[in-house]
Parts: sequence; structure tokens; C-alpha cells
Amino acid sequence: PEAAPYADGAAPGFTGGFKEQTCDACHFEGGINVAPGQLTLSGAPERYEAGVRYELTVTLTRPEMKIGGFQLAARFEATGAQAGTLAVRPVDAKQIRVETSGGVQYANQLKAGTVLTTPGTVRWTLDWTAPEAPGPVVFHASANAANNDEFAGGDFVYTATARSEGPAR
Repeated sequence: PEAAPYADGAAPGFTGGFKEQTCDACHFEGGINVAPGQLTLSGAPERYEAGVRYELTVTLTRPEMKIGGFQLAARFEATGAQAGTLAVRPVDAKQIRVETSGGVQYANQLKAGTVLTTPGTVRWTLDWTAPEAPGPVVFHASANAANNDEFAGGDFVYTATARSEGPAR
């Protein structure tokens, strides 16, 4: 079979944050965040320290899922501008990529990163280095729990948001 159009991740701009669409722009089986699935984003600190590196983990679960994909961005809450730096850990270089569009970094799965970690679960981990500038940062993630039939039907979209306060002044 031919590769899915976005096997290596969607074009930038599908995190669901700052008026962006989510993966449901193309995968529209049902509503967003339909049970029994879930998207979680862990590792974002309650309050970041400037220049410190944090490990972010995006976890997508859905019992019938065959493959999964995601997109994530970290932006200043007030302006939507890029906040800090997203980076792929060397061990995950074949699973995740980070690209920049409109001055904002977007992390996506690559085709090798669509493979389930365990049945019904796929997990991606990347690094975020906190910005030097102060101000709350918001992380938006959108993910697709797909049935791997190369069509939009039967796929389910999930979203997650995390927020990190700026450093104490």
C-alpha cells in the first residue's frame, strides 16, 4: 500500500492552539476527545526556570488504535510567539522531527514514530528548553489514533494542553 499523506507528520499548524485546527481537519470520524481514548502531555513544569531543559512526553491511548501521530508547539500565552526551544533527543531522531513555520516550532511524528509503544498506546518524548524571556507558556498538542487503513474514517483525534508559569522575578 502507498504511504499515508501525512505518515511523516502533518504540515505545521494543526496543534489546536491559537486558532489552529487540530488533526480533525483531515481525520473527522467523530468529535474530538471521544472515549475510550485520551491524549496526555507530561513533563511541563508548573513554573519553568529560564534556560533549563525539560523532557516532555506526549502519550496517546485508544484500545483499537493501530498507529498514532501527533503535533505539538510551545508558545507564549500572551502572544502566540515561540517559547523556548523544542529538540529531538538523538535516540528519537527516527521517530520525531521538529520544523519551524511562521517562527513557531512544531514537533511531529515521523513514519517510524507512528508505531505503537504497547497495544493501544503510543508515546513520544522530546526536549523543551525554557525561554529566557518571562511569561506563561502554553503547550498545545493534537494527536490522531488511527486504524491504519489510509483513510480518514475510523480515526479519532485527541487534544491536550499544558501551561507553565514563567520564572519568579
